[in-house]
Amino acid sequence: MTGTLPRRAAPIRELTGLPTRWIEAHLARLAAHAASQTPGVYAAAAVTARTDGRVARVDLDLVVAYGQHVPTVAEAVRRRVAARFEAYAGVTVQGVTVTVVDVRLPGEEAD
Repeated sequence: MTGTLPRRAAPIRELTGLPTRWIEAHLARLAAHAASQTPGVYAAAAVTARTDGRVARVDLDLVVAYGQHVPTVAEAVRRRVAARFEAYAGVTVQGVTVTVVDVRLPGEEAD
């Protein structure tokens, strides 16, 4: 994922009045960035965030690097996404569903 995120995004409570769709898109971008920074993750293929007040659920489709222990990578992604949501947006994560949709072999080109 290209680009960088600000060191600290506005807490969700400061985003009052913004459309839920915008908030969820912002959180999905934050989740994708957090996942892509996790060792063993090649890419975040698709991300969806849903909110209910200051509580969120996230669905992530990931491409994992070959040779990685998938359950370990998935748990690391869950922890990292939850920590980022708390730190950057003041949002509690109720759950992160991780689905591995592909495994990237060494030297394999991106589609």
